[in-house]
Amino acid sequence: MSGPPALTFAMRGNGLDGFIAAGMTLALVLSLVGLFASGAMQSPADLLYPSLLLLGSFSLAVFCAACSRLAACDAVLRWDGQSWFRSDQSDAGVCAVHCVMDFQVCMLLRLQAPGGAREWIWLRRKDHVKNWYPLRRALIFDNVSAHDPSVGIGGK
Repeated sequence: MSGPPALTFAMRGNGLDGFIAAGMTLALVLSLVGLFASGAMQSPADLLYPSLLLLGSFSLAVFCAACSRLAACDAVLRWDGQSWFRSDQSDAGVCAVHCVMDFQVCMLLRLQAPGGAREWIWLRRKDHVKNWYPLRRALIFDNVSAHDPSVGIGGK
């Protein structure tokens, strides 16, 4: 059994964190409105902690949106059939790529350099239509071959 072919994948558009933070803030607002409407919070003193929680959530959403716009990731992931390589303007080297969440239309990847530095990247299918399925095949093959060494060397 041979693995997926070599792949070069330009990572760009990793700004999904802002949308997730905004969605979680919206869910928090709706739940607090529901608590207030149901009478669970009746006095103004009951609103102190939910207000602080809401302020923190709004701050986090704004921070994530600002960071996701600033982090224009121009790195390139390369799969040579056995290993992952990450390159950008500063370095080029072997890294470990783990798919933490795969929702078919978006994925959360954790890239780990040999020195221990980690980077989290959201990828959306609509930003990478041409290479989406080859990337997923390489990630799945790499995950399977990491747990079963016989898969990576030709199988039985």
